[in-house]
Amino acid sequence: MDPRPHTVNAGGFTTRYWESTPPHTPRGTIVLVHDGAFGGDAISSWAHVMPLLARHHRVLAPDLLGYGDTDKAVYLDRSPYAFRTTHLAAFCAAVGVDTAHFIGQSFGGSLLLRAVATTTPALPARTVVSICGTGGPWRTEKGITELGRYDGTEEDMRRLVTTMVDDYPGLDDTIRARYANTRKPGHVTACLAARLRHPTMAAPTSDDTWPAPLRHSPIPVHVVEGTRDDLLQPGWSHHFDDLAPHIHSHRMNARHAPNLDQPDTLTDLLLTFLTTRTTP
Repeated sequence: MDPRPHTVNAGGFTTRYWESTPPHTPRGTIVLVHDGAFGGDAISSWAHVMPLLARHHRVLAPDLLGYGDTDKAVYLDRSPYAFRTTHLAAFCAAVGVDTAHFIGQSFGGSLLLRAVATTTPALPARTVVSICGTGGPWRTEKGITELGRYDGTEEDMRRLVTTMVDDYPGLDDTIRARYANTRKPGHVTACLAARLRHPTMAAPTSDDTWPAPLRHSPIPVHVVEGTRDDLLQPGWSHHFDDLAPHIHSHRMNARHAPNLDQPDTLTDLLLTFLTTRTTP
């Protein structure tokens, strides 16, 4: 059940992914989508969650475009969610995933929410869970400034990671792994690309109708807020309350990345949701 690395061509891009499988026939497939912080990738985000979910499910965790050992490619004329959603859909097709539960954290969760906020979702999703991913809005000033800068050092990577988590066994390993990712050619540039602006053009305006488009999605959605997460506004998950019968929210005693510092508690929560929510 320990994660194993593989490489596949997904939509023309070399894509690294990790896989864990149970010793018996799986109940279904879970696709895990990592955060978008400097140094992020699939294995540093999900290494301790994958074996727990893989007791009963096939679990796949790809590196998104620009991250880990996937191609360092970006599009500058579309949102950072849109082209990565297309790549994620191509990844699913390449590895034979016709339907799966999708779980994302932070940027990964926001990507999934945006991907299914339509009557015709681009992903073959049975359910979607977003852990501390809002779909884009409701970040605090700290969340914008602290996650938006990086000076290239391992010391600064420690600052980045510790803004997201409590202390936990393996914290130093996570910091070293994420720092190593930042040394891979193109990674930091890919992370910075979304912040680039033409000097005479205003930044895109925010979508003040969000999360209303999720009402039209046929996919059951569960959003998880960390009640001690100071990178997002307190109570942001209440924006999803009563939005639609198939959309649910949960508050847990955590900071921004419980997949790192609370894998057991988070996995119990995820499995409860997956066993009680099915596609209408």
